[in-house]
Amino acid sequence: MALAGIDETRLRRAFLEEAEDLSQKLGDSLLGLEADHGNSSLVNEVFRFTHSLKSESALMGFAVLSELAHRMEDVLGMARDGRLQLGKRVMDCLFAGSDMIAAMMAAIGKGASDSSFDTSALLGDLSANASGTRATEGQPLSPVPAAAGSSTASTITASPALPPVQGGPSPAALQPAVIALGDFERLQLAEARDRGETAYRLTVNVDPEETMKFPRAYLVFYNLELVANVVNVVPPMEGETAEDALYARTTILLTAAGGDAALSAAASVDQISSVQIERCDYAALLAPPVPSRPAVSIPSAVPAAPESPAQPVPEAAPAQSLPVERTSIRVDTRKLDDLWSFIAELVLHKSQISRLSESLGKGADVNTVREDLAESFDALDKISNGMQQAMMDTRMIPISVIFSKFPRLVRDLSRKLGKPIELSLSGEDTEIDRSVVEALSDPLTHIIRNSLDHGIEFPEERVRLGKSEKGSVNVAARRQGGNVVIELSDDGRGMDVDHIRRKAIGMGIRGAESFTEAQLLDLVFLPGFSTKEVVTDVSGRGVGMDVVATRIRGDLKGDVVLRTEPGKGTRVTLVLPLTLTIVNALLVRGDDQLYAIPLTDVDSTAKLLAVEITGDEGRESSLWRDEEIPVYSLSGFFGAGRRREEESFALVLHHGDRRAFLIVDELIEEREVVIKPVDDLLNSSRLFSGVSLLEDGRLVFILDTSFVRRENF
Repeated sequence: MALAGIDETRLRRAFLEEAEDLSQKLGDSLLGLEADHGNSSLVNEVFRFTHSLKSESALMGFAVLSELAHRMEDVLGMARDGRLQLGKRVMDCLFAGSDMIAAMMAAIGKGASDSSFDTSALLGDLSANASGTRATEGQPLSPVPAAAGSSTASTITASPALPPVQGGPSPAALQPAVIALGDFERLQLAEARDRGETAYRLTVNVDPEETMKFPRAYLVFYNLELVANVVNVVPPMEGETAEDALYARTTILLTAAGGDAALSAAASVDQISSVQIERCDYAALLAPPVPSRPAVSIPSAVPAAPESPAQPVPEAAPAQSLPVERTSIRVDTRKLDDLWSFIAELVLHKSQISRLSESLGKGADVNTVREDLAESFDALDKISNGMQQAMMDTRMIPISVIFSKFPRLVRDLSRKLGKPIELSLSGEDTEIDRSVVEALSDPLTHIIRNSLDHGIEFPEERVRLGKSEKGSVNVAARRQGGNVVIELSDDGRGMDVDHIRRKAIGMGIRGAESFTEAQLLDLVFLPGFSTKEVVTDVSGRGVGMDVVATRIRGDLKGDVVLRTEPGKGTRVTLVLPLTLTIVNALLVRGDDQLYAIPLTDVDSTAKLLAVEITGDEGRESSLWRDEEIPVYSLSGFFGAGRRREEESFALVLHHGDRRAFLIVDELIEEREVVIKPVDDLLNSSRLFSGVSLLEDGRLVFILDTSFVRRENF
C-alpha cells in the first residue's frame, strides 16, 4: 500500500528500523518472561510489542506478519487476563513466533515479501492456545455500539487491544471540522443523492499516544475508499498534506450504499481510539453557502442506524516489496553537537583565509599574511583532526547489539542439548565501529555454539567431576588501547592438547612433535582440522573454526587466541581494531612503489646484515631476540627476488604470537591513512588489505601482515 504524499522507500525504511527494534525487544522480553512467568509487567510489555508489530505491519500491508503478531497478541492477552498459564508449550510457540517475525523482517529488508513464509502450522498452534477467544477467521472484531441515548452518532472503538475511552468521547472532543464544499463536491453529492446513496460524516480520532498519526488516519481513509465514495477530507489526505499532529482528528465526508456496518468495519483500524459516524441531510449539504461564510458546517440530520453484524474489511492491495538498504544508524545527539561545533570553526577559518587572500591583492605585507596563514592552517589541522575523531565517534555503536542475541542462542541450545547453562555478559557498552560489529556476529555465534556443544559437559558428568550441575559461559568485552578485546570462556572439559598433537602428527604437519601448547592450539584454526570424532548438527570443536580465524584475522584485521586448561575450561580471546577505516601506519618503499604497514603490526625496525640471514631463497630466516623467525622482502612478494646487499632495512612484524622480518628499500614516515577497498584484480595474491591515496595523488597499498602466520618455517 503506497501512502499518498510519502516517499514509500523512506516509509519502508522507517518501518524496518522500528519493527526490527520491536522484534529484538520482543525476543529479549520473552527470555525474561520464561524465567518469571508470573511477572505481569513483562506480560504487558510483551503484549505491547506484539501489538505494535501487528499495527505497524498492517499499516505497511504485510498481512502475514500482522496476522502472526495478532495471534501472538491473542495468546498474551489471555495470559494478561489470567486465563492462560505460560507453560513450556505456550512459551515455545511464542518463541517460534518471535523467530519467524525476525526472519520476515530480514526478508523484507532484502526486498522479499512476508507472503513467502508458511505460518499455517504456527498459527494453528497459537490458535489452539487461544482457542475460543478470537473472532471468526477473516472477520474483524465487532465494533462497540453507540452509547444508549445517543442521538447524533455511533462511537466505536476500532481496536480491541485498546481500552475504551473512559466515559466515551466528550462532545467537545468530537466536534466536526468545518469542510469547505466546492462546485465539484456539490456535484458529487447531488449524483450520489440521485443514486440513492446515504451521506455520512465520520470523525476519526487517533490514539493520543500514537506517534505517527497521519498513517493511521490514512489507513481508515484508504479502507473507506474501497466501500464508499469519499467526497472530502479535513485535513487533506492527498496532494499537499498537513503536519502529522493535525491528523489526530480527521473528518471525512462520504456517500455509501452499503450501510453503516461496512463503514464501521472499514474504520476498525489499530491505534484509532474512536470513530463518530453521522448521517447527513442532502438538503442542508447542497444549500447555497452563506456569502460571508465560504465554508459550511455539515449538519447531521439522522442518527446512524443501529449497527448490523460487521462485514469483512476489504483487503488492502498487497505491498510491493522493494530492497531497502539499511544506511542509517542511531547517533547520540551530543556527538552531532561536537561535529557541528567543528564545522562552525571551519567556516570561521575559511572566511579568515579568504580575507587574507584578498589582502594579498591589495598590497598587504607578505610576512604578516604568511604568519596569519600559518596560524589559520594550524587551526585547520586541529579542526580536521577533531572532525575526523567526531566522525569516527558517530560510527561507533555499543557491542550490545551483538551480545543481546546470545541469551536466546544459549537458551535454545541449552534446551536442545539437555545441558543447563548460565550465560554471563559484561562490557556490553564497549563501543566499536559499525563495520566491525556487522562482521563479528557469525564468528562469535560459532564460538559459543562450540562451547555449549563440546566444551560444557552433561550434568551427570559435571556432578561426577565435582562441578556445579549448571555450566557457565562468559562473554566479556573491553577497550585496550586502540583495540577491543572480547573474551569468551566456559568452565567445561577444556581441550586435550596431547590429542591435538597426535592428530597433527597423523595429518603430517611438520614439526608438530615439538610444537608448544600455543602452537598446537593454533592448529585448531587450520581448515579441516578437528579433534572431534563425531560431528553434530550444532557444532564441532575445531569444525569451522578456520572460518572464524579467516573472518577475524583476514576480514577484520584482528587476532584470535585459544587457551585451554584440561578439566577447567577454554578461553577464546579476540583482539580487534576499533575501526577499519583509518589506521596509523608506517610508510615504506619497495622499488618505486609505496606501501603502508599498520603500526599495530610492527614490533620494531632493524638493520639486517647479510651474514645474519641463513637458509635458501624463499625459506630464509634470522635471529631476533634468540628466536629464529622467517625473513621476507617486498621485492620477493612480486617475483623479483630479494636484493643481495650487505645491510638492509627491515621491520619486525607480528601477527598473533608469530613474528617475521620484512626487508624494505626505505623507511619513510609514520602517518594516518584512510583505508579504501582494493579491487580483486589488483589483489589476486591477497597481499593487501586496502589502498589509500596521498595528498599528491600517489597510491599506497596497505600490506596485510597475515603472511607472518605462514607455515613451512
